[in-house]
Amino acid sequence: MPLLVLDRDGVINEDSEDYIRSLADWHPIPGSLEAIATLSQAGFTIAVATNQSGLGQGYLGPDALAAIHARLCRQVEEEGGSIAGIFYCPHLPEDGCACRKPAAGLLKQSAQA
Repeated sequence: MPLLVLDRDGVINEDSEDYIRSLADWHPIPGSLEAIATLSQAGFTIAVATNQSGLGQGYLGPDALAAIHARLCRQVEEEGGSIAGIFYCPHLPEDGCACRKPAAGLLKQSAQA
């Protein structure tokens, strides 16, 4: 199955300069969930790779991030699709980690989805 890796903020959901900190802040872009479901139904494996430095900065905790991702997956499933995995980097840009995009770490993780 071909793999399609999508970013989250600004691609699947509306982005915010103040970070997506809770379920109340997470708003899918109109048509994005349906498009993911359609691609999934067409035989693509869908993965999400997202930088989430808000974790490292304390703007949200792991439970809030997990709730956002659970809602995303559930809503895609309600449209008839699926997300094979969501991979995120919690580090700050200055941390110099191997997982923060544009480094390839999250893409390598996604390839295992």
